[in-house]
Amino acid sequence: MKLASSARLREVLGRKGRAGAPEISLDDLNKRRGQLWSMSLFWASALTISLAVFSVGRNMLPEVLRFESMGNWILLVLLAGLMASLLLYVAEKESSLRRLADQLLEEKVRSAGLSHRLQEAAKMSEVARAINGSLDLPVVLDTILEQALDLLGGDEASIMLLSSDGTHLEVVSYRGTAHDTVLGARVELGQGISGVVAEQRTPLLLGSDPGPPVEGRGHPERSITSAMSCPLVRREQLVGVLNITQTSENRRFIQDDLKALGFFAEHAAIALGNARTFARERETVTRLEELDRLKQDFLANVSHELRSPLASIIGSAKTIRRNSDRMTTDDLFSFIDVIDRQGQRLLGLVEELLTSSGVESGGIKLQRTRIELASFIDDIVADMDAAHGSGQRKILTELRSQDPVIWCDERALNHIVRNLVDNAIKYSEEKTTITITAEQRPSEVVITVTDEGRGIPGHLHDQIFDRFRQVDPSSTRSVGGVGLGLAIVKSLVELHNGTITLESQEGKGSTFVVTIPQRSPDR
Repeated sequence: MKLASSARLREVLGRKGRAGAPEISLDDLNKRRGQLWSMSLFWASALTISLAVFSVGRNMLPEVLRFESMGNWILLVLLAGLMASLLLYVAEKESSLRRLADQLLEEKVRSAGLSHRLQEAAKMSEVARAINGSLDLPVVLDTILEQALDLLGGDEASIMLLSSDGTHLEVVSYRGTAHDTVLGARVELGQGISGVVAEQRTPLLLGSDPGPPVEGRGHPERSITSAMSCPLVRREQLVGVLNITQTSENRRFIQDDLKALGFFAEHAAIALGNARTFARERETVTRLEELDRLKQDFLANVSHELRSPLASIIGSAKTIRRNSDRMTTDDLFSFIDVIDRQGQRLLGLVEELLTSSGVESGGIKLQRTRIELASFIDDIVADMDAAHGSGQRKILTELRSQDPVIWCDERALNHIVRNLVDNAIKYSEEKTTITITAEQRPSEVVITVTDEGRGIPGHLHDQIFDRFRQVDPSSTRSVGGVGLGLAIVKSLVELHNGTITLESQEGKGSTFVVTIPQRSPDR
C-alpha cells in the first residue's frame, strides 16, 4: 500500500517514475508522435514505391527481377502484408500515444488545480495568522479590512457589529474614500442589504453581471458596480457583517469571490470574537483592580473613622474614672456629651454599613407610607442644626408646591435627605447657605439639595455615586466618611424607581436632584 501510494504521489507531483526513469512530459510525447509518423511515412513511402515498381513497372526491370514465377508473387504479397502491418502498428501506437497524451493533459489540469488550491490555502493561512496576530479590537478590525481588500481586490470594505440589544448594526471600521460619511452609520436588523444578510445569515452578491451602477445607500454620490456582504457568525452567534464593494468598472465580483469571502468571514468572526472577549476580560480586570483599590481605601477610611470616636470615648471614660471625685457637674456632663456624640457617630457608621450591605444583597423591603414633606424636612433640619451647631451654616427650606405629599418608605427617604444634607454640610464652608426644595408634580416628587461649597470636578460626576468613592480620598482629607453615603442614596432612590442627578461646577457648589415617582399605598 505504501509503495502504491508513493508511486501515485510521484506521478501526481512529477517525480521520477518506475525504475528511476524520467517522467515523460507532454512535449516529449508529442515529439515521439512526430518521430513515429515520420518513420511510418518513410517506410510507407518506400513500400509503396516498391509495390508500384514491382507491379506496374515490371517490364522496365531486368528479366531476372520480373514477376514471372509464383515465388515472385508471394514476395509481392509479403510486401503488401508488411505495409498493412506497418499501418496497423502505427495506428495502434498513435492510439496509445494519444491516450497517454490525454492522460498527461488531464493530470496537468489536475496538478494546476491542486497548485491553485494550495496557493489559496496558503494565502488563507497567511490571512488567518495576520488577523489573529493581535487581541486589540481596533487593530483586529483594521487588519481584517486590509486582508479582505488584499485577498479579494475590492475598493471599499466595512465591518458592521451587532449592537448589545441585537436590534441594529453599526459601522465600526471602514476602509475607502467615504470614511467620514460611512463610519458610524446604523442599519436596523432586517433593513437594507446588510440588515437582511444579518437577519438571514446568508451571504449576498450584487452586481456580478454588467449593468448600471447602484447608488450607495444614503450616499447618492457613491456608485457601486459590485458588492458582497457576508455575515460574521461565531459559535452560532451573530457578531456582525463584513461588506466589500467595487466602485469602478474594472472588475466585478463573481460567485467564487463570494465563496472566498465566506471562508475569510469564518476566520474574521473567530478573531473578532476573541478580541471582544479579551477586551471584556481586560475591562473586568481593570474594574476589579479599581474595586480592590477602592476597598483598600475603604478599609483605611473605616479604620480611621472607628479609631477617632473610639479614642474619644475611651479617653473620656478613663478621665471620668480617674478624676470623677474632683470633677464638677458641668465637667462630668461635658465628658458624657463627648461619649454620647462619638457613640452616635459610631452608630451612624454602623448603620451606614448595614444599610449598604442590605441594599447590595436586596434585603431592604420598602414599606410605603404617606409623608408630608414640609414637616418631614423641618424635622431633618432641626436634627442637623442640633448635630452640627446652629448658625454655622444656614439651612433653608423651600416648598415649590402647596403641602407636598409623597408615598414612599419613610426610613429610606429619611436616609436619602439626611445623607444629602450631611454631604452638603461636610463640603461647604461655614456661614454659607444650604437650600432644600420640594415640589409635588402630577406624577412625581422632586427634592433638591443645593450648597455653596467647593463643587465637584466634572470628571468625577459619573463616579461620585460609586461605592467607596470620595471626592478627596487622601489620608489628609478634611472631612470624614467612608465613601458609602451617595452610593446608598442612589440605591435607595432607584429602589423607588426614581433617579438622582448632579449639577455641579468646581468652586461653585453642587445641586443634587432626586426625582421619585408618585405611588399610591397599594402599589
